[in-house]
Amino acid sequence: MMPSSWQGTTTVSLPPQVNLIIYIIVWAIVIAGLFFIFQRSRSAKFARWTTQDILIIAIMAVLLEVYDNLIGDQFITPIIQLIPFGHLLALNDLPYMFLLMVGVALVRKPGCATAMVFLNYILMQLFYSGSGINVLMWQYGLLQGLFIDLYLVARGGRVFARADWTAVVDGLIMGALRAVPAVTIQSSILSPFLQGEAKTLGYIFFYSLFNLIGNGVEAAISGPLAVRIAQSVNPAAARTAEQAEAEEEETVVPADTTLGEGSAS
Repeated sequence: MMPSSWQGTTTVSLPPQVNLIIYIIVWAIVIAGLFFIFQRSRSAKFARWTTQDILIIAIMAVLLEVYDNLIGDQFITPIIQLIPFGHLLALNDLPYMFLLMVGVALVRKPGCATAMVFLNYILMQLFYSGSGINVLMWQYGLLQGLFIDLYLVARGGRVFARADWTAVVDGLIMGALRAVPAVTIQSSILSPFLQGEAKTLGYIFFYSLFNLIGNGVEAAISGPLAVRIAQSVNPAAARTAEQAEAEEEETVVPADTTLGEGSAS
């Protein structure tokens, strides 16, 4: 998957006590991030969650699971592994990122990405894990959606407002945030601490970098199409987009008004 010369020989192997402290700190960051997203989602910038939103999240999470661990692992990934750097660039994630972007475009509220990805992660542990649900590894599932939702909060409801180049940029950023820091933390902290699998610095760096590029480009490609699908399937998504555009236009101060105030003084 990755040339040996890229991986190097220096492994990330911290003392168990240090790994435990970092593990607890990461959990604290995750919980604080979820609380922040919950508080901000109740602000006036975002509409309240509806039963329809919850149903959409559940349906999209199931679709993500069907592709991720059934269609993807059984049929797509073996083919991608034949392509040089294909698996390293996560080319098999293209349908996954498309479904995720469609889900975000349908709901467009903070918490939707974390809910979809985490529910998908729970289903994966229930159906395909020999040990069942592993709470200790939940950080990885949460981190894949947490920073996407923080981006939704930062953009103030304007994410996927239009199916133009802004949707490409939104997709690019959200795809990158889905990959990193989840992949980096999983490789450098969770795997050594919980599974005893130490990775080299080179492996962690290039694995994270290529996943960032791959998921970012895949989400960027999917962005405009996801917006068009969401606005055709869910009229509420289109209305929310129009409201976001109106709010953005209201924040612009007309030039004539500014000049008029200056001359009056």
